[in-house]
Amino acid sequence: MKALEASYSVAYLIAKSGAAEVIGETLVKPAAKVMGQVMIGDKASKAIDCVPLSNNTVHRRITDMAKNVKQQLLSRVQKSHYYALQADESTHIVSLANLLLFVRYELNNEVHDDILFCQPIPIHTTGEAIFKVTDNFIKNNDLDWSRCVGISTDGARAMTGSKKGVVARIQAVAPEAKSTHCCIHREALATQNVQAELKQVLDEAVKIISFVNGSEYPALLDKTVKYLLPFPTSHLCEIGFSALVGIKAKKRNHLIDVEPHLRLKITNIEPDFPR
Repeated sequence: MKALEASYSVAYLIAKSGAAEVIGETLVKPAAKVMGQVMIGDKASKAIDCVPLSNNTVHRRITDMAKNVKQQLLSRVQKSHYYALQADESTHIVSLANLLLFVRYELNNEVHDDILFCQPIPIHTTGEAIFKVTDNFIKNNDLDWSRCVGISTDGARAMTGSKKGVVARIQAVAPEAKSTHCCIHREALATQNVQAELKQVLDEAVKIISFVNGSEYPALLDKTVKYLLPFPTSHLCEIGFSALVGIKAKKRNHLIDVEPHLRLKITNIEPDFPR
C-alpha cells in the first residue's frame, strides 16, 4: 500500500512540474534508489525499487487523478448558485487548435476558478463549432446554463460575432450571461501578482456580502454574486496555453489527450488517491 501511495505521489509531482511521464523510471526512481542506498543502506534502496514508476504506470496515475479532480470540480460547480466562463482557442501548438475553457464559481463564500476542459478542435473553426463543443460538455456533465452569469473572451470574431459568435450563442441559452471582452489579453501574464491581489479583494468582498443575513437581504446577496463572478481578463487562458505549449513539446508530441496533464498542472484542487 505504501508503494502504491508513493507511486501516485510521484506521478502527481511529475504532472505538476509538466515533465514527461518517462522521467519517473529514467531519473526519479534511479535517483531515489541512489540516495536511499547512500543515506540509509540497501534496505531503503530495495524498498524504493518496489515503487511502480514505469511510463505506462505514471500515465495511468495521472489519468486517474485528473478524473478525480474533474469530478470534484464538477460537483463544486453544480452546487454553486452561479458560475462564469472564460474561453479561448489557440492554433499555434503543433499545428492543432485547442479550445480552453475555465470556470469561476462560488464555494464557502469564496470565489474559485479552475480549468473546466481542454479539447482539440478543427483549425479555423467557427463560433458554431466552438459553442457545440462547449454546449455538449455543459449538458453531458449536468451543468445548468441558466446559472451562467458571465462569458469572457479575447474578442476574436469566432467568439464575439453578433449573430454566430460563441458569446451570442451562449447568451441565447444563458440570458443572465454578461459578456466581457478582455482588454489586456496579451499583457495579462505580466500582471499575475496584481491579479492575485485583485482576487484576494474579490474574495473579501464576497465574504463581506455573505456576512449580511441572506434571509434578510436575499436580493442583495444574489445580485452581488452575479456581479463578482464574471472574469475581468483572459489571463487564466493565457496561463493555460503557456502550460500546454510545454506539455506538447516535441519530445511528447505522441500525447493525444493532454487534458489530464494540463488539469493536474494548473488546478488548485488536490486529488484524492490511495494513501
